[in-house]
Amino acid sequence: MNALNAAAEEARYYARQARSRAARADTDLQRLTLSAAALTLDAVARLLARPDHDNAVLDALGIAESYATSTDAGPLALPGGFTLNVLDYLTA
Repeated sequence: MNALNAAAEEARYYARQARSRAARADTDLQRLTLSAAALTLDAVARLLARPDHDNAVLDALGIAESYATSTDAGPLALPGGFTLNVLDYLTA
C-alpha cells in the first residue's frame, strides 16, 4: 500500500468514527456537526486520488478537524490533532 492509499484509508477510518459518533449523538447539532466532519473526511479520501491534491487535501482536513473537534460536537467530538495521523502517511 503506498502512502496515498494509506492516508486515504486513515481518512476513511476517521470518517467512520465521526459517523458512528454522530449516530450516538444526543442533539441534532452534535449529529450534524459530526456528520459534516464525516462527509469532509470522505472528500479527503477521494481527493487523495487526484494528482493535484495537496492544497485541496490540506483545506479539507482543516475543515474536517474544525467540525470534528468543535464544542458543537459535544462529548463525542474526535480528539484534536487527529488529522496529523492522516498527514503522517503523506510525509513518511
